[in-house]
Amino acid sequence: MLRPKILQLEVTNDCNQNCFICMRSTSSREVGYISMDGFLKIPLEKFKEVSFHGWGEPFLHPKLFEMINIASEKGVKTSLITNGTLLEERMDELLKSELDSIAFGIYTVKGKEKVFENIRKFVRLNDGIETYIDITILPWNLEDVKEIVRFAGENGIDVVLHKLFYMHNEKLKPLSKSDVKKACKVAKDIGKEFGIKVYTPPKQTRPCAVVLSCIFLGYDLRASPCCFQYEMGRFYKALSFEEHLMFMKGMKRDEVCKRCPW
Repeated sequence: MLRPKILQLEVTNDCNQNCFICMRSTSSREVGYISMDGFLKIPLEKFKEVSFHGWGEPFLHPKLFEMINIASEKGVKTSLITNGTLLEERMDELLKSELDSIAFGIYTVKGKEKVFENIRKFVRLNDGIETYIDITILPWNLEDVKEIVRFAGENGIDVVLHKLFYMHNEKLKPLSKSDVKKACKVAKDIGKEFGIKVYTPPKQTRPCAVVLSCIFLGYDLRASPCCFQYEMGRFYKALSFEEHLMFMKGMKRDEVCKRCPW
């Protein structure tokens, strides 16, 4: 049976930032953290990778690196995305952990001086953790993209670009093809200058690459086709590959999926 190989695990939906582009800004969910008992019930061995992030800042979870090490001991690849603001506080734990891959989500340079400083420190000390800068393309952040990619290049960090998911907030404007094309060209040009890789948004397919490869699990252990569908109220009763496959078969007809910009 076709089933996703990556588990996107939301260890918490709590966050120390309030980014207006994030779905947390319109979420009505209670804030919570996955318990260690709950985590140990997850069949991690059924996946090739566990990505420890969702609609919150994973570094806020006190047991984050304990969970990462447990997954690693089972032979599962581990990754996470962080806003980087708590990097200094958890640097030692991070460097000693079995984490395979980390991405720093940054879409603006405003107020990010300390984050950049700590990322530089991490890069100097890091020995083996794959490192990326993850940038959300917005209609107005082309100049930020330039500066962020240049920062990544100066520090030898590869870059991942992705489109904005805007359907949760009427104040957010959809990206034009021109916005995406300009940002990708600028990033690739700078990346070429510094010799770093720049990964641009993949061509849209239905079923999409995310749902084909991933399944999302909230801190409350409810599963969903993806993080966006989760916040919009679509859940599975359990971590069900059968239900996931049924969703994929009908994905072309799903109203959210048809309008999704990813």
